This record gives sequence, C-alpha cells and structure tokens, in this order.
Amino acid sequence: MPNIIQFVAILVMLIVGTIFVIPIIQNVFDQVGTEDKLPPVTQWFSGFLDDLVEFWYIPVLVILAIIGLIVFYINTPKGKYNWHYFKYTMPIFGQLIYALDFSRFMRAVLLNVENGVRIQDALEVSKNVVHNYVLLSVIETSINNILIGQSWIEPFEKTGLSSPMITEMLKIGMQTDLAEMMTKLVEYMQIDIDNIMEKIMKALPELVYSVVGILLVFFVLVVLVPLIQVYMGSFLFSAYL
Repeated sequence: MPNIIQFVAILVMLIVGTIFVIPIIQNVFDQVGTEDKLPPVTQWFSGFLDDLVEFWYIPVLVILAIIGLIVFYINTPKGKYNWHYFKYTMPIFGQLIYALDFSRFMRAVLLNVENGVRIQDALEVSKNVVHNYVLLSVIETSINNILIGQSWIEPFEKTGLSSPMITEMLKIGMQTDLAEMMTKLVEYMQIDIDNIMEKIMKALPELVYSVVGILLVFFVLVVLVPLIQVYMGSFLFSAYL
C-alpha cells in the first residue's frame, strides 16, 4: 500500500505540475525573451495532456470499445477457454491460481476415494468444484482415458501445468495406496502454495518499486528540470544577450 500511495502521489504531481506549473514557466521564458526552451520531453508531455483534455472523448471511446470487444470475446466458448488458459499461464499469479484450483480438486477427489468411491466416479463428482474450462477439459479427458483403459494421470501430465512431482506421486499412488499417497500429495501442494505465495510477496514490492522509479525519473525530467532552470536563472543571461 505505501508503494501504491507513492505511485499515485507522483502521478498526481506529474499531471498537476505539467498542467499548471509548466505553462507559468513557459510564460516567464516568453516574457523575458530568452532563447532557452523547455526540455523536449516536457514539451511533448505538455502537448499530450493538452490534446488529451481537448479530445478526451476519443481515448474514452477507444478504451470502451476495447473493453467491449474483450468482454464479447471472453463470453464466446473459445474466448472463455483462452481466457481461463491465460489465468493459469499469466506472469506472477498464474502458477498460484492453478495450484489453488488443482489443490481444491485433489482434496475433493481424496474425500471421495477415502469413502470407497471408484476413481472414475471420484473424478466425475469432484469436477464440480472446478470452474476453469482448461482444468475441466483435462478432467474430462482423464475420465475418458479411464473408459478406454488408459492412464487418467496422463492428461494432467501432458498439460505441463502440473509439476512432475505431482504426477509422479499420483502414479506411485496408483501402484500402492492411492488414498494415502493423495493425502501426502495434498500436504505437498499446500507447502507448494505457501512457497508460491512467498515468492509473489517478494516479487510484488520489487515490481512496484520499478514502476515507481520509472515514474519518478519521468517526473524529474518533465517537471523538476524546468523548475531547476528557473531557479538557476540561466535563462536570464540568454535573454540579456
């Protein structure tokens, strides 16, 4: 939260400084007749904000159109599948989202297996706790594999989303005691989720620091450099000459 507050504060200072302070500095330059000019990046950003204020409706319509197209695409079967696949492969959070969904599914399967339900029926019943189309399609393929006499673990292995450790534990469980091995698997996945969470909590501050740092450098170039020009008064010498 402190990093987000810093980002918002710098962004507000950048916009307010560009809209109100930069024109004042430009007027000072014009009045004294100096040849000094504002930094190119300041002139560009000031012009960009002026155009944005004047033609604000254009970016708003473009953004609304893009959002509408995305929502429409996501509501199609293919779009929803691709969106759910993106959830599992997106940077930073994708691995965590898949681990949570798969862990919830495995817990449901374990509960059914412990109560003497066949693995095929356990998969069929447990898929109701899953709402991601990608994982649902893998589960359906797994159930079909059982019907034709193939391994139900293979579809999870082929996706590349589950770690090799998870699939190997399931294979060992099928050869020994599935319920006991799945109990260990659920415990292992909880540890894995905790490790992923720890990595995310370390990565997020670094990411925010980078964004805040870039914005701060941009603020210095756009607003502070012109203020330093005025404070140093070098433009007066140029006007005098």
